[in-house]
Amino acid sequence: MNTYQGPGSVDIWEHTLRVSTLILFLMLIIFYLDIITPLGLTVWILYFIPLFLTLYLEWRYGPYVATGIIIILISISLFLSPRDVSLVFAALDRLLFCVILVVSTIFIMNYKKFEKNIRSSEERYRTLVEWSPDAVVVYCEGVILYANPASVLLFGADYKEDIINRDFLDMVQPTQQQILRQRISQAAIGARLSVPNIGIIRRDSHEIMVDISLGKIYWDDKPAVLIILRVRPVGEYCPIH
Repeated sequence: MNTYQGPGSVDIWEHTLRVSTLILFLMLIIFYLDIITPLGLTVWILYFIPLFLTLYLEWRYGPYVATGIIIILISISLFLSPRDVSLVFAALDRLLFCVILVVSTIFIMNYKKFEKNIRSSEERYRTLVEWSPDAVVVYCEGVILYANPASVLLFGADYKEDIINRDFLDMVQPTQQQILRQRISQAAIGARLSVPNIGIIRRDSHEIMVDISLGKIYWDDKPAVLIILRVRPVGEYCPIH
């Protein structure tokens, strides 16, 4: 049975291959430098470079494999390097380095696990937002940076690009723009607010009434306001407080 792999899978495989090749190349260079220098020179400390490059590997067990290979290379070079110090002293020195190497590997694995969990959480949240029946936009520095499919329908637009980089307040009923601007300013400094009964002017010039929820988020490492709009049922009215 053939298994289809999309372009993303191919890109990840090629990236992993390139990084793995670079790591192995660096290991061989450091190994060569180690065996041509006396035992007293700590050339093997350079192995930290290929170890930390495993942060860029998508392969889960990459850091463990790299650490195992480095320990083997250090053990071999112990007997091949010119002796200018006691073999016992050199062995203890390298043993301590191997312990530090293993500890560093554990930190790297924990970091990679934490980063993977963050990416998974972001992907799940993005999926929920994209499929949400409520309109969701991200508003920052006077323009919309993100709009989900439901917001495209709510504003009567054809594409997301019709909304992105527009000022959200320009699509609000003029008499309500000032109060909503104040609420957005409050949300931008951390307040979580609900603003009912706001008139939204669609691109076809029709007005619909919505309830709006506001909250502070970070978007591309900058503070922004998350705006959630829910269409108010016809005939239901609630004054703005």
